[in-house]
Amino acid sequence: MTDVLQIARDHVLEQGLGLSEEHLVQILQLPDEQIPELLELAHAVRMKWCGPEVEVEGIVSLKTGGCPEDCHFCSQSGQFQSPVRSVWLNIPELVEAAKETAKTGASEFCIVAAVRGPDQKLMDQVREGIKAIQAEVDINIACSLGMLTQAQVDE
Repeated sequence: MTDVLQIARDHVLEQGLGLSEEHLVQILQLPDEQIPELLELAHAVRMKWCGPEVEVEGIVSLKTGGCPEDCHFCSQSGQFQSPVRSVWLNIPELVEAAKETAKTGASEFCIVAAVRGPDQKLMDQVREGIKAIQAEVDINIACSLGMLTQAQVDE
């Protein structure tokens, strides 16, 4: 077997190119004793192409639990018994969470929701929440709301 870590070193670290699917699968199948070497390479790639800075982001779940999807890996799914209780945050709570995030020095505040895709109620709450946050907090805002329609993306 070719040394996939050397290939990764040449392609990614030296040339800035991606790896083939075949090489990625080989990396995923590396034995445990090669993990330190893989981590060292990942760090070298990060330092060369991104530098030592990191961006700190805060994250808050606008809608937690009770998702109708059947994702077996996810504790948010309403299909399974889970200690995750279903919760909706209101807009003042979102603004407060954004303020607390900004106080930590984070540059971004991310609103997430346990849904396949947002309904109109969720889109309305996100839109109003973002307006309220922007009025009171100097922070970038991101969202992870599942699969969006083009109209929702445009909104």
